[in-house]
Amino acid sequence: MRRALTVGLVLLVVAAALAVRYLALARTEALAAAEDREMAVRAAAAHAVSLMSIDHRRIDDDIKRALATSTGPERAQYAAGQAALRAATLKNKAVQTGVLRASALASLGGDRRTAQVLIVGDAVIHWEDGRKAPPEERFFRWRMDVTKASGLWLVSRAELVQ
Repeated sequence: MRRALTVGLVLLVVAAALAVRYLALARTEALAAAEDREMAVRAAAAHAVSLMSIDHRRIDDDIKRALATSTGPERAQYAAGQAALRAATLKNKAVQTGVLRASALASLGGDRRTAQVLIVGDAVIHWEDGRKAPPEERFFRWRMDVTKASGLWLVSRAELVQ
C-alpha cells in the first residue's frame, strides 16, 4: 500500500511538473506571437511614414529611410524610382509631411515570418519654389505585406487601396 502511494505521489508530481512546463511554453509562445504582431504593424507604419514624408532639404536621408524599411519587390520598386523622386522633389522644392492615422494587422502567417498590415495615412504637401499654390492634401490607404528577415520586419510589398 505504501509503495502504491509513493508511486502515485511521484506520478502526480511528474504530471504537475509537465503541466507547469507546458503552460510556461504556451505562454512564451503566445508572448512571442504577440511581439511579432506588434513588430509587423510597427514596421509597416514606419515605412508608410517614410513614404509620406519627403522634404527637398533632406531628400537623400528620406530615400535612405524608405529603403531601410523595405525589402524584396518593394525595395526594388522604390530604388528604381528614387532618381525621379529626388529630381522632382528638388525641382519643386517640395515638402510633404505625412501623418499615420491608423494601422492594423490583417493577418499573420502561420510561420510568423509574414504578415499583412492595413495602413491609413494623410499628408500635406507644399512647395517652397515660389509658387503661390495652396498646400495640397493627399490621402493614402495601403495594404502592406511585411516579411521577417534576419530578425527584422520589413515591407516587401505596399499596395495602394481604395
